[in-house]
Amino acid sequence: MKRVMVVVLVLLCVTGTVFATGAVETTQQVYKLRSSTNLAPGGTVGRGLQYFVDELNKAAGGRIVATANFGSELGTQREQVEMAKTGSLEMVVSAPGTGPGAYVPQLQAIDLPYLFNDEDHFVRVLNGVEAEMSRLLAPHNFVAIGGQNMGFRHMLIKQRQVKTPADLPGLKMRGPNPVFVQMFQALGASGVTTDWNDVYTSLQTGVIDGMEASPDMIYSMRFQEQAKYFSKTFHNASCVFYFFNKQWLESLPADLQKIATDTARKAAAYQNKIDLEAQQASMQKMIAEGTIVNEVNDINEFKKLTAPMMDTFKARGPEWADFINKLTAIK
Repeated sequence: MKRVMVVVLVLLCVTGTVFATGAVETTQQVYKLRSSTNLAPGGTVGRGLQYFVDELNKAAGGRIVATANFGSELGTQREQVEMAKTGSLEMVVSAPGTGPGAYVPQLQAIDLPYLFNDEDHFVRVLNGVEAEMSRLLAPHNFVAIGGQNMGFRHMLIKQRQVKTPADLPGLKMRGPNPVFVQMFQALGASGVTTDWNDVYTSLQTGVIDGMEASPDMIYSMRFQEQAKYFSKTFHNASCVFYFFNKQWLESLPADLQKIATDTARKAAAYQNKIDLEAQQASMQKMIAEGTIVNEVNDINEFKKLTAPMMDTFKARGPEWADFINKLTAIK
């Protein structure tokens, strides 16, 4: 009889079924989290995403199985964002303006030029608007968590250095959304939109004359191979958030919801910590490989020409003015 009881207990452990006070508890549910970024795995956002996946898998103890995709594995950023909206992905890493900004256009205001004083100020703004972004995106099935600083952006151009706004007329400059397009127009260039994963070939074939991004973003995608003039314009700062599929996140038990969001913020803090060092390292690598880097003569010339954009975008409607005021209120 004892041998029979031992066999029964072993079978119960293997099947994961436990009988207690007349109740039956089956094996715990396992949730999948498929995530994606359109950026390369070697950049700070890619490294941050891998950190998020690894930490979440550990913290969830097998109850969440998280995976990550990088670059154009799953399509363009817009396609990846749409997948996260509909549930084909549980989370996408995206810039607000060029991602969910398709559904809430005023999120593009975070890309207005010369809005942030320095990296610390930028991170404070990202943390401060997280709840507001989630509120605005809730009807579109997104929750925004973990804003990440990707560094101040500068211009990379094929033909010549940019030292004053007078050097920009005649150039076709890539911008990821209408804010950038209008910025380039204010500075005298032609602004055109090109998907991030098409920038390399667009530079190569002359579809565009230049683009802009932070040093680490540029170097991780090897854009400096097609354009050698790098001008330090500091015109705005890049950011991404983790945009969770709201329905999926809210389907988790409360403890797993907290683990997922806490881990996202932990990963964002990790990315913010490594980004400044990575920007400096990428800049030095580009210089070593032959990129010509220059300061602009007077940054105030660029600020003066783009300053009217603030009022122009506020005039688009009360929702734009409200979001811009919330951005600028964070000091």
